[in-house]
Amino acid sequence: MRRLSGTSGQYQSMPPDIAIVIPCYNGEATLAATLESAIAQGDEVGIMVVDDGSSDRSLSIARRFEPRIRVLTGPNRGVSAARNRGIAAIDADWLVFLDADDLLIPGTLKLRLKAARETNADVIICDWEEVDDGSEAASSPPPVRTIDWALMEEDAELAAATSAWATTAAILYRRSLVERIGGFRDDLPIIQDARFLFDAMSCGGKAVYCPHVGARYRVLTNSLSRRNAVRFWQDVLRNGRQIEKLWRAAGTFNDRRIEAVRSIYYGAARGFFAAADSTYFEAHASMCALGRSAPLHSRIAAPLARLFGLPAARTMLSLVGRA
Repeated sequence: MRRLSGTSGQYQSMPPDIAIVIPCYNGEATLAATLESAIAQGDEVGIMVVDDGSSDRSLSIARRFEPRIRVLTGPNRGVSAARNRGIAAIDADWLVFLDADDLLIPGTLKLRLKAARETNADVIICDWEEVDDGSEAASSPPPVRTIDWALMEEDAELAAATSAWATTAAILYRRSLVERIGGFRDDLPIIQDARFLFDAMSCGGKAVYCPHVGARYRVLTNSLSRRNAVRFWQDVLRNGRQIEKLWRAAGTFNDRRIEAVRSIYYGAARGFFAAADSTYFEAHASMCALGRSAPLHSRIAAPLARLFGLPAARTMLSLVGRA
C-alpha cells in the first residue's frame, strides 16, 4: 500500500509514526492556529483535516496548508463521522484527535511517543491548559488540568465512565486499539470523546501518564454542550445505559460500578430537572431501578414534579435553594 508522506505531499512506502486527525466544522476563527500547532510537531508527523461541510472559510484556510497537510471534505455528518473518515484515510501507528479550536504544545508528540515506547502502553495522556472562550490574552496563566490517575490506576473503566476525562488533544492512541474500538460513536454526538476513552479502557487498552503540559483546550461559550443542555444530558443518560448494559453482560457490574452508574443517572436527572425537561422521569427511574436509597434531591423533587409538573417543582425548590 502506498501512503502519503507527512513532508512533501508525495506518496511513498512508509507511513508516519503519528498522524493528527483534525475534524473541522465552521472553524475559520481558530483553524489556522490549530494547523500551525500541528505542523510545529515536526515534518515526520502526518496531518489530516476533515472538513465536515463547513459553510465558512474553513476549507479554503485548510487548503492554504497543502501539501504539508491532507484535506478531505464532504457533507456535514458530525464530528464522530469526520474523525472516523480521517482514521480510514491516513496510515500511522499512533493517532491524535485534535479539534479545530485546540492547540498542541511544541514537542508534546515526541514526549508521548517516547512514553509509549518505554511502557508499551496503548493510550498516553498528558496534562493540558484550559482557556476560556478561546481567548489567549488572559491576565493570568490558564489553569492546568490533569486526569484522575489514582482512580485510573485502580479501575480504568470506572474512572473513564465517571470522573476521568481529558481533551482529545492531550491523548495519543495506538491505532490498533482505535481499530479494535471501531471508531468514534455517532449516537453520542456531544460526549463522544469521553465515551471513546471509556471504550479504549473497556477494550483492554493500557493507559499511562506522560507528565507535561501538551495541549491547550479552548472552552467556548457557544459549544454544543453549552448551547443545548437537554441534548447534553440525553447523551449522558444514553451513555450510562449503554455502560450498564456492557458491564452487566461482562459480569463486572459490582457494587462500585453500580454506584457509578447510579451517579450518572442522578447527574442526568438533575440536569433534566434544571431544564424542566420530561426526560427527568426516565433518568430518575433508571437510577431507582438500581436500588438503594435515592438522594435527598430526588426524594423531594420527584413527588413534586409528578404532582405539580416540572416547571413548578423547579420553582419551588429554587425558593429553598435546592433546584
